[in-house]
Amino acid sequence: MRGACALVVFLNHWFLYSNFAPVGSIETWIHGWLLLVYNGFTALIWPTGGQHPAVIGFFVLSGFCIHGPFERRLMRGGTRIAWRNYFVRRSLRIMPVYWTGALLGLVLLAAVGWRPPSDVLLSLHTLATPAQIAARLGGYSGLWPEEVYVGNVTLGSVAVEILIYIAYPLFYSGAAAGRWWLLGFVAIGLQLVALPLWPFIPPIVLFGSVLVMVFFWFLGALAAHLREKHAWRVSGWWIFGVWVAFLVLKQIPHFYGLNMLKQAVWGVVCMLVIGWLLDWEKRYEFLKDRPTWQLLRWFGTISYPLFAIHTPVIFLVNWGMLAVIGSHSYSWQLALNLISTLAAATWVHLTVERRFYRPHNLS
Repeated sequence: MRGACALVVFLNHWFLYSNFAPVGSIETWIHGWLLLVYNGFTALIWPTGGQHPAVIGFFVLSGFCIHGPFERRLMRGGTRIAWRNYFVRRSLRIMPVYWTGALLGLVLLAAVGWRPPSDVLLSLHTLATPAQIAARLGGYSGLWPEEVYVGNVTLGSVAVEILIYIAYPLFYSGAAAGRWWLLGFVAIGLQLVALPLWPFIPPIVLFGSVLVMVFFWFLGALAAHLREKHAWRVSGWWIFGVWVAFLVLKQIPHFYGLNMLKQAVWGVVCMLVIGWLLDWEKRYEFLKDRPTWQLLRWFGTISYPLFAIHTPVIFLVNWGMLAVIGSHSYSWQLALNLISTLAAATWVHLTVERRFYRPHNLS
C-alpha cells in the first residue's frame, strides 16, 4: 500500500509537471491517454478540493505503523517508554531524507536563479523568501500559514508529520489510558477549528495543515488499536460501501465544509483498506514472491525518498531541457522525468536512507 501511494503521488506529478506541449499524433495520443487516466483517478478516488488521496493514505499508514508497536507493548503490559529513544529513531528515519529533499529544492532555486527559463510552473515552484527557506530547513514549515514552495512543495506534508511525531507522547498517554473517545474528539475538534479559518488561510494550506491531517493519523492509530486488542476484521463490502458514500458526497451540491467531509470519508476508506489488506496478505502469502508484488514492495522500500525528492528532480530536468539544452520535446520530457526520478530515489535510498535507517531495529 505504501508503494502504491508513493507511485500514485509521483505519477500524478510526473504527468502534471511534464508540461511541454505535445507535438504530432503520437505525443498527442500519449498525452490524451495520460489525461484520461488522470481524470478517471480524479473522479473515482480524489476528494477534489482537498488533499491528495495518496497523501491521506500515507498519514493513515503512518498512524498505523507508528502506534502499532506501542499498542502491542501495551497489550503485553509494558507502559514505560524511553521517549528519548523514540525521538532519536524518528529523527534518523525522517530528517536525513527530508534534508536531502530540501537541499535539492535549493539546488533548483540556484539553477533557476542562474539561468531563468520562461516557464510559469518552474517560476511558481521556485518562489522563496529567506524566512521560508529557514522554515523548510528547520523542519517547521508545517506551522507556516501559507504554501511553502522553496523548490520542493511536497515536503510540506513531511513537515506536518514531523509535528505529529513530536506530539505523539501526548497521544500515547491517552491511548494507554484507553481514552480513544477523547483522542477522536480532539482529532475531529481540530478539523472543526480549521473550518472558520478558511477566510484567513488559503485552502490548499489549510487542508494540508496539522489541524486537518491529524485526523487521518488518528484513524491509522485506531486501526492498530482495533487490530491488536479486538482482532479487528474488515469485509471488502465495508470498503465498497464507504467508497460509494464518498462518491455520493462528490456529486452533491457544494456547501461549507463539504471538502473536509469528503476527505474524512476517504480517510475511513484508507483505514478499512489497511484492515482488509492484513487479512488478504495472510490468505495469499504464497503470492509474495511473484514479480509484481516484489516490484511493488520495492516501491514501498523507496517510497519515502521517492515522495521527498521527486518534485525538485522533475523540475531540474525541465529546467535543464529549457535553459541548457533548449528542447521542448514532450516525449523526452516524460522519459527523462520518469527515469531520472526513479534513479534519484533509488540512489537516495541506498546512500542516505539506509545509512541512517535500519528496519530491523527502527520503527
